[in-house]
Amino acid sequence: MKLFAGIIIFTLIYILQKLLYMKFWDRNLEASLSFDRDYIECGEKADLIEVVSNDKMLPLPVFHLRFSVDRSLIFDDVRNSSVTDLYHKNEVFSILGHQRITRKLSFKGTSRGVVVVNNASISVHDFFMVSTYAMSIKSVDSIYVFPEKIHTERFKMILKGIIGELEAKKSIIEDSLTFRGIRDYQSFDPYRSINWKQSAKAQDLMVNVYNYTTDCRVRIMLDLDNDYMIETDRLLEEAIRLASSISRQLIARGIGVSVVSNGTTAEGKPLADVEYGSDLKHGITIDKMLCEIAGSESKDRFLDYVNDEINNVRKDMLYLIISPYTRDDLMTLLDRLESKGGVVQMLVPCYDEYPYVSNRAYSQGWEVPINV
Repeated sequence: MKLFAGIIIFTLIYILQKLLYMKFWDRNLEASLSFDRDYIECGEKADLIEVVSNDKMLPLPVFHLRFSVDRSLIFDDVRNSSVTDLYHKNEVFSILGHQRITRKLSFKGTSRGVVVVNNASISVHDFFMVSTYAMSIKSVDSIYVFPEKIHTERFKMILKGIIGELEAKKSIIEDSLTFRGIRDYQSFDPYRSINWKQSAKAQDLMVNVYNYTTDCRVRIMLDLDNDYMIETDRLLEEAIRLASSISRQLIARGIGVSVVSNGTTAEGKPLADVEYGSDLKHGITIDKMLCEIAGSESKDRFLDYVNDEINNVRKDMLYLIISPYTRDDLMTLLDRLESKGGVVQMLVPCYDEYPYVSNRAYSQGWEVPINV
């Protein structure tokens, strides 16, 4: 009789707890995953913060928090995890009623990109570990891992050459915004420089004189096509690293930089151009744009960009072309850009076993080891 009564009581308890969990397991239950920073440099560390809040009386004795991220994030704690094409994590713990749990998972970013938390979900077991209840987590986050910066002696020499070109431009380009004075008209003066009001007073032609500019600009044009048939991704990543490293160094010196590229996002959308800027936040904007690159439109799109510059060439501009692609259709356009007064420099990422042989004064190779 006691055994029968025990079975009845056990069954009632089981049914009651099952009904409670079916109805209330997710009430006032919140979970979120967020990064403690918006961006990091490649090689830096940050934290992924897990927050779970169970604001009800009903405890959750076995709680699973699952998520996936790109495997380029290397976590310190690898327990309850597995790696395939993604890094999969399964956090297991218990949470009482009216309890809030916060955990930090430290990681290091090892590869450029925008890393998003994928497939985040929670699942809960009842007291008897028979029934399972699950739902996805809507509150997730992403983090930018910026391209790895270059600090080699070869890079410093190239940067020195770019800055030298800009210094040379300062001595020959007048700044129309910095007025210096008025002088007599000379035969070589442009018509637009005549000051008609002062000319009327002096009864002779007078022209405005301006100071020389200190605001030369660099337009980085990043081409993500190439002439190679093998291991193309490494060359394109090196081109992105060069664009990131050079723009960051120029901005640190107060030089205005803009970036245009034929790259596309993961959704296949064209990248938005980054207009000119020279403050430190502008470097972050450029790196975020470079992080979003996941593919390329085509070489024809890049040729269109160069054609646009030819039609609107600026003599206070240094055009820095970064491109593994060096065929005649591109090089002919760059020749035209230079012949119209544009200052052109070109960096060509190439493999060390297939070095780039330059036949233009403005171009030079940037060798990448083919065996790493």
